[in-house]
Amino acid sequence: MTPDCVIEANKGYEGKFITHGSARDYVQRMADYGIEKAFIMPFNDPRMLSMEFTVEAVHDNLLEIAEAYPGKFYCFADIDVRKPLSDTLEEFDRVFQNDYFIGIKLHPENTGLPIDGPYYEGVFRYAEQRDILLEIHSYPAADEEDDPAAPFRICKMLKKYPKLRVSIAHLGGFHYQELPDTVAYLNIAAVLPDFVKHYGTEKTNQILRALGPERLVFASDYPDSKILKPDAIYPRYFEILGKMDFTPEEEEKILRSNAMRMAGLLPESSD
Repeated sequence: MTPDCVIEANKGYEGKFITHGSARDYVQRMADYGIEKAFIMPFNDPRMLSMEFTVEAVHDNLLEIAEAYPGKFYCFADIDVRKPLSDTLEEFDRVFQNDYFIGIKLHPENTGLPIDGPYYEGVFRYAEQRDILLEIHSYPAADEEDDPAAPFRICKMLKKYPKLRVSIAHLGGFHYQELPDTVAYLNIAAVLPDFVKHYGTEKTNQILRALGPERLVFASDYPDSKILKPDAIYPRYFEILGKMDFTPEEEEKILRSNAMRMAGLLPESSD
């Protein structure tokens, strides 16, 4: 989601995050598709979500959006790895005083730092000690064996921090096979239509079922997609999911309660 100040400053640019990224657009999509709540994810690049180009301004912008639509949006904290780790943790202390911030987004591909490196080690430690959710981007291609967010790197960190709450975005991409033994939540942002393109619907269904309906979380990455235009994302997602063999109870978990539980908005024993 793109703050209004960024859209206004870039309104001559026809990028998808400008033309389809406003809070008003998201609220309309949510109404169209019956989406109760949504999570705002930053990019670990302050230039994307602020005109001051600081992580502090990004957080202030995200909070402004969440407060303008009470109960609709929850935010993930951003990171600027150009700052010392101590500054990053101090900023976390500030933003997590607000209940609209529910987690930290880690995007190793954007920062260029491996997820199992020393900078992220400090973030993992901080999050586990305070029971804060981590959302980790992981979308390596089949031929990318040493991606900074490769699932094998994430699994290595999860073994070191077993009490951590974590969600892996994009199912670990085309290295999803490395994830079934983890306890992490797995979201299907962007990757679902990509899987269907490469594997077909039946094989994709088998992959999702093997990963576990109790861990899958609906996400679309709207308005971003490797293969779809923004207006086609939600129709295609629901078309694909409509062909899967999930029971109504499993669908409810994937589309709602897993995300709510993951984010701490629903008790562990409730559905």
